[in-house]
Amino acid sequence: MKKALFTAIAIIVTAASQASITIATFADPAPNGGTPLFTWDQGAGTLGGTWTGSGLTLLTPGFTGGGSTADTHFVMSNVTLSPIVNNVLYSMSAGTVKFYTTDVNTPFFTITFDGGLFQNPFNVGASTLIGNTVDFAGTNVPTTTNEQFSFGFANAQQVGNTVTYTSSFTSSADVVPEPVSMIVLASGLAAVAARRRKV
Repeated sequence: MKKALFTAIAIIVTAASQASITIATFADPAPNGGTPLFTWDQGAGTLGGTWTGSGLTLLTPGFTGGGSTADTHFVMSNVTLSPIVNNVLYSMSAGTVKFYTTDVNTPFFTITFDGGLFQNPFNVGASTLIGNTVDFAGTNVPTTTNEQFSFGFANAQQVGNTVTYTSSFTSSADVVPEPVSMIVLASGLAAVAARRRKV
């Protein structure tokens, strides 16, 4: 009986410490390729993104309190693309993505990454940008591990050596329970154990 109880406790604690959820996401706010979010300068070998228009609602189900922020703006610093397979797959330098409402210097959600991949599959399917070794920060961002994010590009428009894209976005992570949550969980498990001893 004790072995079964300790196994149940281990399973519950493991599940509580590794609850992977969507942290933040947005649908493509651009009505067409004429209002892009990202620019790939093939001549310079750089990729950067920004949105300062209206219509981008960042859904934040993984933030403390959940919710969403209407008319969000964002900027991704220019990153350098190095070809792995020319015109198809590129490695990406480190960078930062900042989500804000009025001032880029006071973002409410910041993503830093030390590299990533950019895939450009010859108009077959969507191009994607995926970050590596990612960190999330923000006032209402919970403590997380195994952070991931990606942008899904669409509506590619090429003029000379420049390609622009509209984009959607998603991010996820394993949420680390706050100490108070762990205390409540431990208290509940202790009460279950005490009740079983009495029976």
